[in-house]
Amino acid sequence: MPKKKLLKKIMTGAVAFTLVGGAALPVLSQQVPVIYAAEKGITPFTDVPAGLYAEKHIYRLSLQQIVRGYENKATGEFTFRYNNTISQEEAVIMAIRFAGLESKLDTTGLYIFQEGFVVKEDYKPYIALAFEEGLLDREEEYANAAAEPEVEWGSKPAAREWVTKLVIRAIGEQEKADELASVSSSFADKDQIDSKYTGYVNAAVELGLVKGVTETTFAPQTAINRASFSTILSRAQKEFPIEAQGQHYGVITNLTETTITVYEQGRETVYELDSTTGFYSNDSDFAVKKDQFKLYTDVALIEVNGVAKFVETQSSTPKTNELIAPVGRVNTAGNIIYVWIDNNPVAIPYDETAVIKDSAGNKLTVGDLKENSKIRIIRDEFRETPKVISIELITEGEEATTTVTGTYVSYVQSNNMITIKTNNGLVSKFLAKTPTITIPNVKHATLDNLIANADTVVLTMNAKDEVINVSIPSADYKTMYLPTIVSHNGVNGLITVLDASGLHAEALFITDATRYLLDGVIVDLKHLSSDPIKWQNIMIRYVETGNQKQVVYFDMISEINGIVKDVNYFDEIIELQLPDGTVKELKYKGATIESLTKKDLTYMDLKEGTMVTADLSSQDGSVMKFRLNEVYQMSVSSVSTLTKQVNFKHNNVTYSVLFDEAEFVDASGKQVAFSDIKTNNSVIVNFTGQRIVRVIVQ
Repeated sequence: MPKKKLLKKIMTGAVAFTLVGGAALPVLSQQVPVIYAAEKGITPFTDVPAGLYAEKHIYRLSLQQIVRGYENKATGEFTFRYNNTISQEEAVIMAIRFAGLESKLDTTGLYIFQEGFVVKEDYKPYIALAFEEGLLDREEEYANAAAEPEVEWGSKPAAREWVTKLVIRAIGEQEKADELASVSSSFADKDQIDSKYTGYVNAAVELGLVKGVTETTFAPQTAINRASFSTILSRAQKEFPIEAQGQHYGVITNLTETTITVYEQGRETVYELDSTTGFYSNDSDFAVKKDQFKLYTDVALIEVNGVAKFVETQSSTPKTNELIAPVGRVNTAGNIIYVWIDNNPVAIPYDETAVIKDSAGNKLTVGDLKENSKIRIIRDEFRETPKVISIELITEGEEATTTVTGTYVSYVQSNNMITIKTNNGLVSKFLAKTPTITIPNVKHATLDNLIANADTVVLTMNAKDEVINVSIPSADYKTMYLPTIVSHNGVNGLITVLDASGLHAEALFITDATRYLLDGVIVDLKHLSSDPIKWQNIMIRYVETGNQKQVVYFDMISEINGIVKDVNYFDEIIELQLPDGTVKELKYKGATIESLTKKDLTYMDLKEGTMVTADLSSQDGSVMKFRLNEVYQMSVSSVSTLTKQVNFKHNNVTYSVLFDEAEFVDASGKQVAFSDIKTNNSVIVNFTGQRIVRVIVQ
């Protein structure tokens, strides 16, 4: 097996390798040829257009030298041919580079393979190394080649089941594949999966690495194209970061129009920014704006000759802490401020880089910090010895906050001002440096997600009258879970919708302000290859404005929470009470049941009152899997500040989740910062099946 040291351990459900166009989601344009505008993108390849779904991933892999493209000798230009299927020998080369094994290549050796096993001469060292390192099984691949003598093994298009095995072996999960080799696949076309790949497909599904081309089918023989395979290897790096020349992981300490400063392994480095710099987020396939990057947050960066080419934010949470305390005394000679904490003097060292200011932002000196005056100290959490970033003199009433409610009108980035319309007219406020944006049921919300003249928002201000939070009250929305769209007028956007029970109808308008989501994450409609109106499982949130009911959020979902009301075992139909109280009948033929602790469950275990999460088919809306909701009291066993992985222990068993993959709240339901999670914290962990979805920190 590959001996590459992985920096992170894979966690169930944390990465979805979409060899597909997406199981429970509308298919993003991946496998089929798509015509794009001719505008060249940021990659070095002339045929990869700006905005291509895989542009980010191809750019990353090109900088890491995992993909290199095809050179036109006459012009010196390179193309990628992203819509072409990838051959088996090409997939092996990329896997070798991804696993960090290319340095082991012996290009001087003489490689002789079994007769009929045909590989391009230049590719032979890679195939031989793949055999040696265990990425490929020599005898199995010889047998594969012998079974299709009319097809050259190397140039054969790589099939989904074959690629799945290659990926599982590349990440070192052979043992899991062996354990699951005799387990029947959950896909309806499982009979089409070659038995020698069953364990790998099961392992990949269990680890959250692959999904089906639909909710029910895996299409194991379908070939994968170069863009999709690049996307796989790039997304994998969220959990398997690789070593590459010029690649760095650190914390942003400064960001200007032309430079970014990153703290890494005890020192700060300044990198240039230019027109070839791409800005990305690790939870999106598409480019983001530079202003989404916050100081003192985690970042991944690839630089070439001092220029940052690929910059990816890893978190939106600054690695800083705040201390508010009265001043005891100031030792200017020793650069130490003593503050009172629990009636004890505590020394706070500072240096000349610390910004000292008053509540209005005016520059001060340490001499302005008088005894017993209250100060706010911001320190970093990523250096071995925390460094003071800023010291703010708090004026009387500084900690007080006020709120104002109104309809969102606009946000002007140039002056950092938000405007709302209240009963008394327009109100404009400046935003604080790092305001929080809270939109119910929307993940990773930003100001761009607010809907002008539709959203009712609450602005929370500090004593300087700066907005520190923008939130949308959830009560302003009416929600329909799993409704059916009866009709759609494409001219005026009118849709007629029946609720889940089929007894109540609504006439709703889809407008230019309607936001489309995939399982709670806002997406651009132009990136979807299927019509959302035709999507099987949806959740609609709408508001009443004037004489119209307008759709605010059109969410295409892959799962639904509910309470079992009744089960018809003969017809295989279950009645679920949805979150809005309506009762929906769902077919469940062939559905599996997943539980954290219980084994060998049957449909008889789906008793009235049982809380479940149902994974839904995108084809007919039937239930593909029931995940039982279970709650356990646990304790935090360890926390990784590098990966933001939180580990819990219960009955000598360890469970893990990434901080950004679950909801962390306190007993009152308020969100908890990652820095507040400490070892030995007592927590209540909510599971749906084997997936952690919510953690209550006590």
